[in-house]
Parts: sequence; structure tokens; C-alpha cells
Amino acid sequence: MRKNAKNNKKGFTLIELIVVVAILVALMLMLVPRLTGFTDEATKTANTANARAIYTAINASETASSTKLYSNVSGASNYQEEITLCGVQVYKVFWDEKVPDSTICKYDPTTKTVTYGDESKKNTQGVYPIPDSTPEKE
Repeated sequence: MRKNAKNNKKGFTLIELIVVVAILVALMLMLVPRLTGFTDEATKTANTANARAIYTAINASETASSTKLYSNVSGASNYQEEITLCGVQVYKVFWDEKVPDSTICKYDPTTKTVTYGDESKKNTQGVYPIPDSTPEKE
């Protein structure tokens, strides 16, 4: 009876546990850099969407201003209220949110592009319209 109890050891040895932990650490070290790449890409996509919304607000305001859309409508004084968005005067009806202070928001009137994103992370800034990287064919 005593002999049976002595040989019936269950569980892992210390070496086996250390090997398992080492394998898990190695897998985590391979996985973490990939996850940060995914979050940067998601942030860039969100910033591009915000840049597109700002671009649309600026263009809609320019169109409304050039066509005097709200000047002839009675009771449209609340639509004529303007705010500054990316250094451009925009009708508040098209954009009513404040851009966070830590966020860069630039509008280039010559190329008509909007850049939006965190100033400290240049690789996650969104640009709209997206610059065409393909060479022009003649």
C-alpha cells in the first residue's frame, strides 16, 4: 500500500512550469507589436473619417456662401452663425463640435486637403482627400 502511494505523484515539475511560462512570454512578445500596429491603423482610419467630415463641412459652407443659400431665407439667421474650423470660417449648421486642443487640424486651400490627427503621432494623422500616389498617364 505504501509503495503505491509513493509512485502516484501528480502535477507538474518546476522545469515544466518554467518551460510553459517561457513559451507564453515568447508568444506575447510576438503578438504585442502586431496589436499596436492594428490600433495605429484604426486611429488613422478614424482620423481620415474625421478629415473627410471636416472637408465636407468646409465645402458645404463654401457652396452655401457662394450661392447665398441662407441669405434669402426668412428666419435663417441661426443658420448663418459661423465658427472657425481648421482656420476656415464654416457655418455652424455644418459643424458644431469643437476640435480638441491636442488635435492638429489643417486645411490647405491650394490643394484643398484636410489633415486631422494627434500632433505627436504623425503616422496616425488622416488626410482627405487621399493623395493619389499613382503616376498620371498621358
